[in-house]
Amino acid sequence: MASSVHDDVGLLSVQDFERLSKKQTDSIKRCYYNALKHLTEATKKKDKVNTEIWTHIANELKRLVKT
Repeated sequence: MASSVHDDVGLLSVQDFERLSKKQTDSIKRCYYNALKHLTEATKKKDKVNTEIWTHIANELKRLVKT
């Protein structure tokens, strides 16, 4: 089974995802890391609505990155 975006979120900090996002030349990867950054922020704030939204967005982008 593939790792979930929640596993990815636990690996790096918000600042790390922001740096990764800025370094990407591929726009989909840039958006994916940006979504992980927002998901990390929402998770830390225990914001259930935004966590669900950013989880969905990150999952869709992760699927696109792998294809």
